[in-house]
Amino acid sequence: MKRVILLSMMILISANQGVAGEEKKETEKVSAELDEVSVTATRIERKTKEVPASIAVVSEEQLKDTKMFNVKEALTGVPGVLIESTNQGYDSRLIIRGAGLKAPYGVREIMVLRDGVPVTDPDGFTRLDMIDTQLIERVEIVKGPNSTMWGANAAGGVINIISKNPMERSGGHIKLGAGEFDTYNLHGSYSDDIDGKLYYNVSGSRRESSNSWRRWNEFETNQFSLKPYVLLSDGTSWENNFSYSKADLQLPGDLDEKMFEEYKNTGKANETEGPWQYSGRYSDSYFFSTKVTKEFGSFEFIPTAYVNYWEHHHPVTGRINDAETWIMGTDLQLNYNHKLAGDAAVLTTGLTVRLDDQETDYYQYADLNTRSICSDRTGCNDRIISVASDRSGSHMETQTREALLYGFFVQESFRPVTKALVDIGARVDVIDFKINSDWTSQYNWSTGSYDKTDSGSSEVTKDYTSFSPRIGASYGLNEQLNIFASASTGVQSPSEGEINDNPDLEMVETQSYEMGLKGRSESWKFDLSAYYSPVTNEVIKVLNSGRTEYANAGKTLKQGLEIAGSYTLLKGLQIGASYTYSDFTFDEFTENVGYGRAAKAVDRSGNRLPYVPEHQYSLSASYSHPSGFKARVQSHSWGSYYMDNGNTEEYEGYDFVTNLMLGYETDKYDISLNVDNLFDDLYAVEATKDTTGTIEYTPAAPRSIMARFTYKF
Repeated sequence: MKRVILLSMMILISANQGVAGEEKKETEKVSAELDEVSVTATRIERKTKEVPASIAVVSEEQLKDTKMFNVKEALTGVPGVLIESTNQGYDSRLIIRGAGLKAPYGVREIMVLRDGVPVTDPDGFTRLDMIDTQLIERVEIVKGPNSTMWGANAAGGVINIISKNPMERSGGHIKLGAGEFDTYNLHGSYSDDIDGKLYYNVSGSRRESSNSWRRWNEFETNQFSLKPYVLLSDGTSWENNFSYSKADLQLPGDLDEKMFEEYKNTGKANETEGPWQYSGRYSDSYFFSTKVTKEFGSFEFIPTAYVNYWEHHHPVTGRINDAETWIMGTDLQLNYNHKLAGDAAVLTTGLTVRLDDQETDYYQYADLNTRSICSDRTGCNDRIISVASDRSGSHMETQTREALLYGFFVQESFRPVTKALVDIGARVDVIDFKINSDWTSQYNWSTGSYDKTDSGSSEVTKDYTSFSPRIGASYGLNEQLNIFASASTGVQSPSEGEINDNPDLEMVETQSYEMGLKGRSESWKFDLSAYYSPVTNEVIKVLNSGRTEYANAGKTLKQGLEIAGSYTLLKGLQIGASYTYSDFTFDEFTENVGYGRAAKAVDRSGNRLPYVPEHQYSLSASYSHPSGFKARVQSHSWGSYYMDNGNTEEYEGYDFVTNLMLGYETDKYDISLNVDNLFDDLYAVEATKDTTGTIEYTPAAPRSIMARFTYKF
């Protein structure tokens, strides 16, 4: 209750300052458009209120007042989106309407675009280390399988991360930041043009943090990008993007119950559970994309090609991965502007081809501490008790993976009547997997040691074919209100790693039926939607004796309600709120518990999916005074959730975790102070319980303060 009172006082104080800074009953002048334009949901420009889907846009105004060390800072508070991070690094646990729940790291089941170019691998896995968050101008989020035009493996939704366009502004800026836990940020960016034909942006960033509140939790990244855009006299544009990222991220282990209690008492996690104390990901990534937009009469042709190369050293449970990966793709889009039923219509069609070619060498940990343990079932073995470093030891395995995705899409957008807009479209995709492995030893989960007698080779081939139709309609009740409804199907293939773990996994099919209401005016806006989404063959993560396994659930049902809105109380003062209701259950699912002869099948039908809370809500208030003073406060609450598929135990979640920004801005300078977790709440961003009853916690970061200075020129 004290927090609610404090938040209310902040809003009232800002309101009083706003009254003092304006003339009485002055009519508010709106400098921006009433509605944002999105290109993500339907591949063509359209105001969000006319998009027949749940879509959210995080604007430049919202982003510039955050540290933007992490994509989490942009997406927190968006209804239907669950996102958490344990440190200041790029890693995020991202879930949209339950999609992405199975991911142990990275982003799954959600397509991530970078200026409209996929950074998601053909198998649906996304790494965020190549994204320079300091360059993000806005983010568009389409929830559920409403963006089937972007292809398979986007059943959970699409996130388009849009960076600053050098054709829209010239000049540059320098950002400096410093904060607690040895956290630093340096970023510089400059845009200009040559003869009004060649526009360019060059930028560089460095972010680092020791995150000393937790053991083995350091992070640093260096990034560089160059964006040359060419504008020809006939209006043709040629956009290019090259970037390099070097990111080193330590991945701390989880806490057992005793360690978690110590963290709640002290605010520090000096120890972690388990033998694998030196996990991390140390990567180098290169990204290049090129896109042309050319008009031929009634036709608009948009060919895109891209190449992404990355390599990493990645110590994980039981082994160390050294991987090199090439990802190449092209997307050929053609828009045909024509008349249908006497009104303007657009036919969008195209082809997609994406190839993922990876070679990985697996190594044992070089520095081990072992203990001889004997049992009737496994005999005597030197069980690994701990590792002393992340240094590579003996070679274990070489694995090559290839994933090829190719597909065709078509969509017709037309207006049967003046106030209505209808989209009818479909995609057909084919995904082929080839995985070859040769190993001389393996990590044995039963004995907890390396089995040097286990050698061999394997070849796994798998292919999936999918058909993803969609229909959506939007109707304008008046200038301020639009209703919409949609029915769509999305598909999700298992990832290469999941197929290698369980070659019998089937394609996931997600159906979605959604309807909603959108409102836009000068002083308020809101989005309300309700959805019903049955899922067949959903891939479920099973935590079994410390090991993560994957299995198809027969059926799950996801249904929910989402609402978000904002209201301008006074000139410069805006309040906002969002609420998410999620009801996700297993309709048909049998979970295997135990190993070998001791394994048994347990029916989980009717249980709720773990981790996803039934209720989640967010409150915010932002204020900007003509003198340059500005402030923003945002508070989030995450309801209780089950910790396992068996629904045997709940975690309480958290209430009113609050972030605060205070700043002063002029034409040349921007000075701000960001306080994350203002009230220093000590809680878990995730609590899990495996099939043996072992409980583990991932602690949230305590309060952190960072000062930032930006000079614009």
